[in-house]
Amino acid sequence: MITALLAAALAASPALAAEAPALPDMAVGHSTPGWSKQGKSLVLYDAAGELAFEIGLLREDSGIVSREVTGGVSPDGRAAWTLERKLTWNSARSKMLESRRVLRIHGSTGQTVWSDDAVDLPEKGEPVVFSDDSKVILLACHFGESWSMEARDWTGGTTLKAGPFPRLVSIALTPGGRYAVARWGVPDKSDTHSFFDLWTKARKDIETSDLTLGLARIGDDGVVRSGRRDVFSFSTAKSTATEGVTK
Repeated sequence: MITALLAAALAASPALAAEAPALPDMAVGHSTPGWSKQGKSLVLYDAAGELAFEIGLLREDSGIVSREVTGGVSPDGRAAWTLERKLTWNSARSKMLESRRVLRIHGSTGQTVWSDDAVDLPEKGEPVVFSDDSKVILLACHFGESWSMEARDWTGGTTLKAGPFPRLVSIALTPGGRYAVARWGVPDKSDTHSFFDLWTKARKDIETSDLTLGLARIGDDGVVRSGRRDVFSFSTAKSTATEGVTK
């Protein structure tokens, strides 16, 4: 009844119809161009806002074999990633017998730009992180019993590799794509935060026990902060290292 009355009011007043918001059950005809994550899918809209490509995300588990497809999109919507994993376990599910994985980086038309079979899920967070402009891609990689963190360019070329790590808790990249951090650890010991300047290849390791609540972050200014404290600065370290040098 209410819907009918609203429809009649809109028909009687063209000006009101122009200003009225779309009803919740009305489908949106167009969307913002680029990649986005919607529900259990990654979807790509073309320049006209029409659906051009869709990748389903899923998880299947039969007990002995589990298969999943996870994924995400870059901040600017120009790229997307999917990670397919097929894990095979023993009958008691106490030991993994085989792990098959493939990462795919998808471009602005849905095409696969490059792929890799070493990327895996760290203990926390995503296995793939893009810079804001999609030009730098950070990866969590798993080789046998060890882990590493790799920085790649848009074509898949490796610009930095750090590791091996017995455990990889998480990875992070600053929006500008210059600084990265890997949180890693060894059994029965405090974790370590390793910070990297991807341009100069400089590295700074900080024990997690030295950080406020065991947490730290780094910004595009190259400053590592924990709580309200400035813990380390790549720019200051560079100035100190070059102080007194005569060109």
